[in-house]
Amino acid sequence: MRLWGYGKKRTRVWNISKLKLLIKEHIYIIILLLLSVVFFYNILSATKILNNIHYINDMTFLSYNVKDSVFSQKTLHLWTPYFYSGQPLMAIPESYLFDLNFLFILIFRNIYLAMNLAVISYFFLAGLGMYLLIISFKKGSRAAFISALVYMLNGFVHSFIISGHLNILESYALIPFVFLFAYRAVKNEKWLSDSILAGLFFAMMALAGGIIFFIYTGFLIGIFLAFSIIGKGFLKRLLKVFLIGVVLLLALFGFAAIKLLPALEFEGISNRNAGVSYTEYLGYPVKLADSWHVFVSNIGFDGLSGALGIAAFILLAMSLFSYRNKNVVFFLIVIAVSIMLASGSFLAEMFYKSVPGFGKMRHIERAMVLFVFSASALAAYGYENLNAKLDKIKFKNAAHFFIIALILAELVALHKMPSSVNVINPKDIPILAHISNDKDFYRTINMGLKEIIGAAGYNYNAQLGIPEAKGGGGIWVNDYVSYLAVAHQYAPSKLLGILNIKYAISDRELDIPNFKLAGKFAECRECAVWNAFGPYLYENLELMPRAYVVQNAILVVGNQDASRQLIYSLMLNGKFNPKNTVAVQGNVDVGEHSIDFLKKFDVVILAPGSVSQESVPILREYTQSGGVLLPDILSGKNAVSNGELETALSRLKGGYKEAKITKYSNNKVEVGAKGRGLLVLSEVFAHYPGWKAFAGGKELSILKADNAITAVLLSDYDSIIFEYKPKPFEIGKIITMATTVIALIYFGVMYYLKRKNGR
Repeated sequence: MRLWGYGKKRTRVWNISKLKLLIKEHIYIIILLLLSVVFFYNILSATKILNNIHYINDMTFLSYNVKDSVFSQKTLHLWTPYFYSGQPLMAIPESYLFDLNFLFILIFRNIYLAMNLAVISYFFLAGLGMYLLIISFKKGSRAAFISALVYMLNGFVHSFIISGHLNILESYALIPFVFLFAYRAVKNEKWLSDSILAGLFFAMMALAGGIIFFIYTGFLIGIFLAFSIIGKGFLKRLLKVFLIGVVLLLALFGFAAIKLLPALEFEGISNRNAGVSYTEYLGYPVKLADSWHVFVSNIGFDGLSGALGIAAFILLAMSLFSYRNKNVVFFLIVIAVSIMLASGSFLAEMFYKSVPGFGKMRHIERAMVLFVFSASALAAYGYENLNAKLDKIKFKNAAHFFIIALILAELVALHKMPSSVNVINPKDIPILAHISNDKDFYRTINMGLKEIIGAAGYNYNAQLGIPEAKGGGGIWVNDYVSYLAVAHQYAPSKLLGILNIKYAISDRELDIPNFKLAGKFAECRECAVWNAFGPYLYENLELMPRAYVVQNAILVVGNQDASRQLIYSLMLNGKFNPKNTVAVQGNVDVGEHSIDFLKKFDVVILAPGSVSQESVPILREYTQSGGVLLPDILSGKNAVSNGELETALSRLKGGYKEAKITKYSNNKVEVGAKGRGLLVLSEVFAHYPGWKAFAGGKELSILKADNAITAVLLSDYDSIIFEYKPKPFEIGKIITMATTVIALIYFGVMYYLKRKNGR
């Protein structure tokens, strides 16, 4: 018994000793973790959230959709029906696919707790990444700790990172890791593993939706690799750097293909396809006249800043004593480029015109991220230079802690700590609670938000299963947004009714024909998304069902812009009745349609340039079958009078028959639609290539209807299934899975060989 007790005692002593040693070796990392928890102590709760509109509205919306997709629908969040009347969600470049927030949602199933833990975790990772990077420079742990503090707490973090979206913090936290492994790949003989890891962390930025700093990080790594070529053995260096770059890019694309390919497709059909104007690109450049506030101390300054604090800025200046160090020279070059970009100099204009990716970015002042990254790294060199000068001082350790105290005092104590607000339960919003009692298919539109794009309360709507017509974020489909703009200006009840909008929420009384006041509810002007509370609720009396069948159809043929304008002219005509007629957008040339297809339409309207000589026989056969051609080019006419148009519309009689939706989920909709005619579905599916329609075992053509929604020609089907399976996602999924398997096999073999060789 004594031997057993003695053994337990010795084991206990050994464990305690080992724990003490572990703590001693990693004390600065532990402090960084504790600092992260203390800094965000206000959100250590599942009932609190950062007092930041991006978290309250956008992150809540995205996280709820993720949770709903994974747990309720057993799928990924490819599509959301809850804003913009439906839109790809995962394909939004700023939406996360896989990150810590996603992981915490899987573990805790509470979106607010998940978000809060993700904030704290990524804040800590930002410091940890910088700490490990400085250690890799062969600098001491004290210098690394100081660099980590500066990177975590600088003015850029206070003025932009914390006040922005979570994906901004995520990408900011991952920059040091990407650079760390790229640096290791260049410096180490065995560069392959580090190149793969650099690509992996770079891919994590894309998977986390951290697209804002994605291009800046690529630029940083590109400069570093080019800079690394300089030196003895040029050709050998060039070959190595080339191979590192190739492996890094392949790993980046391979790991992130599941996110990148859908994002590229969505960008191609969105407002971002044409890039941004130079004014949008510039945003609000930093003013060099404000250099003290921008680079040194931002206390009392409201603008964007990368201020390091006085103590850290002195350390930055002292890094100049190491001007012969290659790393120091590199970071000084990056700082110079960063300042020139962020201030909107000639270099910013050159990048806008010449450097891929920059022409699609907004707010070049965000290039300050390169300044704070480089300055944080240089602070370590400055600290070691100062340390060398203090070598003979008796109280050297005290000086070290004094520097840390100064940094913390200026970057934490003299700034406001991140504040929190209580989470609002959507059921506690009276107007939404009332709407949610209506279990039919419909949408709402928030007219309290004057703009079409912004925080329209869809974060709360989604949690109650209520789709919203407006939306937020920086990416949208122009055709849809234009439709809402036309509807607001010319015929709100009619055009919004076509979008299946039953309820309008407003902060003021409305005077819109066919909008009936349905009630006034309690408001909350002090709430972040105050317009979600109304207080006025209106019912649209011209509501159209989500799915219905009509027998009358008009085909408008011509280029996209011309045909869209003609369809708007039709819909705004008083004789156009959406209850019995649908307007369909055709191809550019009428000859691209078969005669059988044309015969499905009562009227064919020809936009200029839509008729070729070869299509005349088809048009003649169409008119002989009883179809109406406008303008009647066969009779020598080349324009349509208003009288001719109204006469044609007046002949279209009858009504609609509502179609039953038998299944409705985010990525799949099934509609019962027997008989002939056109099934009109008040969904934006036709505008997105990932949506397909199937019936009777074959794929059907999805038609763009009424400039915003969807139609399908019927042919005695029992039901039609609409399914969202974007091809880029399917291809990207295969590439990412294959890349992951290859990487796991590679690292598994490397680990086995190390074990076998006794290392």
